[in-house]
Amino acid sequence: MQGQGDRAIRRVFSTFVLAAPTGCAPTVNVLGVFFPGWLVSTLIGVAASYAIVVWLGRRPQTRALADSGLFFLSLLVGIALAAWWVLFSGF
Repeated sequence: MQGQGDRAIRRVFSTFVLAAPTGCAPTVNVLGVFFPGWLVSTLIGVAASYAIVVWLGRRPQTRALADSGLFFLSLLVGIALAAWWVLFSGF
């Protein structure tokens, strides 16, 4: 049989597990539709990375860098994380 201490610990743990996700993702209202903040940051990262890669692809010196998929992915992640930090960190 379980003691009162075990039940209290399970209640506190289950309350924490159920309440924790409620404050995790900020939402952004776009024309009445709420999008999670990570999705907005990802879209900003994709758009900015694509624009930078297109710009770099027009220059002969940086064409090889622009053709690299790893460069695009790294740029996307960096810009998306920077957008998240600037828009949703609350500093």
